[in-house]
Amino acid sequence: MVPRQRQTDRGPGQRVGAGDVAALRSVGELFRTLDHTYGGGHARQALVRYLEHEAEPMLRGTYGETTGRRLFAAVAELTRLAGWTSYDIAAHGLAQRYFVQALRLAQAAGDRGYGAYVLLTMSRQAVYLGHGREAVQLARVAQQGIGSAAPSLVQALLHAVEARGHAVLGEARSATAALTRAEHALESARPGDEVPHWARGFDEAQLADELGHCHRDLQQYRAAAQHAERSLELRPPAYARSRLFCRVVLASARLGLGELEQACRLGAEAAQQAAEMRSVRATEYVRAFERSLEPFRDAVAVRGYRDRVAALG
Repeated sequence: MVPRQRQTDRGPGQRVGAGDVAALRSVGELFRTLDHTYGGGHARQALVRYLEHEAEPMLRGTYGETTGRRLFAAVAELTRLAGWTSYDIAAHGLAQRYFVQALRLAQAAGDRGYGAYVLLTMSRQAVYLGHGREAVQLARVAQQGIGSAAPSLVQALLHAVEARGHAVLGEARSATAALTRAEHALESARPGDEVPHWARGFDEAQLADELGHCHRDLQQYRAAAQHAERSLELRPPAYARSRLFCRVVLASARLGLGELEQACRLGAEAAQQAAEMRSVRATEYVRAFERSLEPFRDAVAVRGYRDRVAALG
């Protein structure tokens, strides 16, 4: 567990009920919304304090078996989110410790599905760090853990995350095969399917985003641009950081296609968004794009881009 710095009002024998668990889930929703919109650095410290002083002490309370499982599952979600927000500000070692703790909590809750979701989160971090082989392995362990009977939407998510690992490694055939499995699984999903809450956000917009990233990493720029544009059309404004990432993917694809002016316009839009967020990942996406502009540094469009970014302060 994360070290505790002060006593809480909750005694070790305090009764924990369904209302307490519902409150934990509501708080998790609030912090997830803040993370999507403003970046992991925005409310991470408040989340960590809540986890330390409210959520974790409940685990030492008294509760029945059913409530206990729900309680451990809810704290697992908050712990994964603490890891996710740490990852977003580039505190990678801390993020990994939270993820491992979230895995243990999911196991204590008897929730294999959520354990698989934590592994997928770890796979995404490995992709970001350029550790493609580890990313693929984590995604496959998640697939094994959840089994082939998982709902179609879950299967789509599992295969899409695996594809990202293959793409980072430049394994075009394996990436394409995983993406095809993801597309087929998403097509076979039905509105009435029973889907765990953590997978419900995976939709056509998210899959298009994964496709755009994969094709960008494989230097298949026309396909990357098509999928990134599709994702931006479909993704709601509330997912501001995801839209920023997708805009940078589109900018990189346009650059790869030789469309320098469009690339710079998109990149400048992303830089403006990044300046309004507390997300190291957002900043790094923009910086990586800027590095790719270096061979064209004397072009009018690139000078214009630099002027626009400099004006952001």
